[in-house]
Amino acid sequence: MKNYVKGHLCWVILLGLLTISPSCKKNKDQVPNVAVDEYINLNLPDYINLNAINNWVYYNYAGNKGIIIIRTSPTEFNAYERTCTYDPSVSSAYVKGIPNDIFCVDSTCGSKFSLIDGSVITGPASVPLLKYRTQLLSNNFLHIYN
Repeated sequence: MKNYVKGHLCWVILLGLLTISPSCKKNKDQVPNVAVDEYINLNLPDYINLNAINNWVYYNYAGNKGIIIIRTSPTEFNAYERTCTYDPSVSSAYVKGIPNDIFCVDSTCGSKFSLIDGSVITGPASVPLLKYRTQLLSNNFLHIYN
């Protein structure tokens, strides 16, 4: 009888550990959160590409690994963290815009993202790019913040 109880007790403990361990797994898709509160003068030469809809530029002065900004309409912009969401801890895991396109790709894992909504086009990433808030101000400044 004691061996029967010990055997079942071992199975119960093993089953419990197997059930709990996936929920304790480190979320490797978690991009570190940093404060962003930037004002960009869209009249400066570095941001001239943002005068046309669906053009994008890099802003390397904020975020974890920089920000990629795209103009989506005459009054709207999207700004995304350049850190790839597949494995953000890898130093080379950041997205690069595809010239003359509305997509960006991480050269480390190959994940492809839309710059229109940040969604994953192809993996292995399963989480969209981290999006920052944007506001076009009357003086042709773009406010990027979280």
